[in-house]
Amino acid sequence: MEALNARDLGGGSLVEYAPLGVVAVISPWNYPLAMANNLIVPALVAGNTVIFKPSEETPLIAERFIECLNKVLPEHVLQEVYGDSEQGKALVESNVQLIAFTGSQAAGKDIMARASGQLKRLVMELGGNDPMIVLQDANIEAAARFAVASSFENAGQMCTSTERIYVDHRIAGQFEKRVVELAAEYQLGPWDMADVNIGPIINADQHSKIIEHILDAETKGARVLLGGSQQPERYIRPTVISDMTPAMLMEQEETFGPVVSISRVTSITEAIARANNSSYGLGAVVFGGTEAEAVAAQLEAGMIGINQGPGGAGDAPWVGAKQSGFGFHGSPDGHRQFAQVRVVSRQTN
Repeated sequence: MEALNARDLGGGSLVEYAPLGVVAVISPWNYPLAMANNLIVPALVAGNTVIFKPSEETPLIAERFIECLNKVLPEHVLQEVYGDSEQGKALVESNVQLIAFTGSQAAGKDIMARASGQLKRLVMELGGNDPMIVLQDANIEAAARFAVASSFENAGQMCTSTERIYVDHRIAGQFEKRVVELAAEYQLGPWDMADVNIGPIINADQHSKIIEHILDAETKGARVLLGGSQQPERYIRPTVISDMTPAMLMEQEETFGPVVSISRVTSITEAIARANNSSYGLGAVVFGGTEAEAVAAQLEAGMIGINQGPGGAGDAPWVGAKQSGFGFHGSPDGHRQFAQVRVVSRQTN
């Protein structure tokens, strides 16, 4: 393939790219088509065969996707297996050369341990607990709109959802008021119903986890500005809490639900310290004016947005830091992670 042509370094040296062999792709349920595509396609472009295990929550989407790809691929180049975590563990321990995984931090650590015996290569994106800092000179309307939209997209079931917001105490009242007004406009319901903004939560376990986080915050002194821990079955109503503290599960863990969690801070130093006080480091956002760039430079994340969401545009890679994974998705060079790099030097007789 043209994308994998050798690169001439001059002086008779070439960088060559060869397929690794068999790649195992394990994808999550929250974006079952996009997440699978982000891993399967670069593995195939690099010349590998792929065994794909989708989430047990979304097997029908995976089946149709594989059917479409296999209409143009050679026979047996792309195969799928179905099952729960036990099937995933067996796939990781099988005779594959690389595991490409998107999912939870806990599952990623388990995969890393199982792959370590044979030093199998890994490309992993392990979620986030993304912070947002709102400075005193921020555009409050723009910041509030982003906070709500980012927290509620896909019912909050998104790895780059805004999970923790640290807002300057001098503008916190205005910010919270506007967030509540915007959040109250969101409507629950199935996605095929008109005017619905927030669909159902994927399953009962995830629903219970979100409620546990809200209830934990309420118990530990959070102010509930909208919604709360009393929720209907399968859905989470738009919820806004304030006075989030480091002792709360919402600050410590990934909630993965339609909740806006706000904390008032008295200094930029406090905001940065709390934003960075996490094992996660996928995305981070700063809204502000003169000091926004300086604050962004101190945030520990793979993707940082200034007055916009993280992730970049065009050919920017999707990349995490800390325990949000390693390797990257997207960009013209993404497939090279799925290849064996060889440097060949020649001397003419």
